[in-house]
Amino acid sequence: MRGIQKPSDRRLIKIWIWDHVPEVRSKGHNVHQPFTNLRAFGVPHRRHHKRLASRLQSADNQATTSPKQYIPRGPEELVDQALGACQRAFADGVTRQRIELLLPLIGATDLDDWPGGIRQQFKAAQPMVESLLRGLKKDEALQGPLSARILDQGDAVGAWTSPRLAAILFPTPETLKQMREIVEGVSAGGLALMINPQWQPGNLVNDFGIGPWRRRSEDFVGSFEEVYFLKQMRIAGDNVRLLRTYPSGWQVYLAPEGHNPELITVLETRPSYKELEDLLRATEGSNAGKTWVERIKGEFAFNKDSLDRK
Repeated sequence: MRGIQKPSDRRLIKIWIWDHVPEVRSKGHNVHQPFTNLRAFGVPHRRHHKRLASRLQSADNQATTSPKQYIPRGPEELVDQALGACQRAFADGVTRQRIELLLPLIGATDLDDWPGGIRQQFKAAQPMVESLLRGLKKDEALQGPLSARILDQGDAVGAWTSPRLAAILFPTPETLKQMREIVEGVSAGGLALMINPQWQPGNLVNDFGIGPWRRRSEDFVGSFEEVYFLKQMRIAGDNVRLLRTYPSGWQVYLAPEGHNPELITVLETRPSYKELEDLLRATEGSNAGKTWVERIKGEFAFNKDSLDRK
């Protein structure tokens, strides 16, 4: 067995070359590490805003023929779910795919979930990405050794590449040119993945510039279809999880502290922040649907419980 190759500069984030044994990992990087408060559960529909009725009806009809969606219980289930979505999309001819992975917290403190910043997030994401790629490589069209490298050390942008398969983790606007070169180097019939990009919808002017540069960047980013998406958000005092697995619709979950998440609704397209706010206001039991007095009481009780547990 060949020895494991490491970058000569110890300050670099460690990425193993693909054809080495996957079992060699440092403690704390295991893909089986469980999520915090992420459980499997039943998902009864709750009432929702009538303005979204047409989108809901279409999405509900679609759900009867689409793969079942569920909140995964940990990184292993999440990778399996994402792999299925990628495989279905690839079988349908989607060769540029965007993926958003909810990362397990490692080294979190009371004040900061990620005290180590993006590099700490890279350590959580790396084994998940490698497991996903290992599953994809079982397809004959995607087989072959993958090499790995850091595109940007400061922003922890990583890339796994081969003539048939490529994945870029945490791409930034500054690494978009390198990403384009990698993607355009994938052979016809191959697959390119964009994973957890580090730009936000609506900030394209600031991130990608103006004029023709912005348009070119937007067109390139827009060529990737969102085939798997699992993200947790805090909206108006409510914990929300948004899930999409290709080819199903977008599921919106309300996840109160100390309770299992409940499915609010399913939408055909990705909802905006404003649409999520409207959904929460129309959902019984949500913090957004309460009066400001009820919200203050709820936040006070939550803060008191948090202090009592310490």
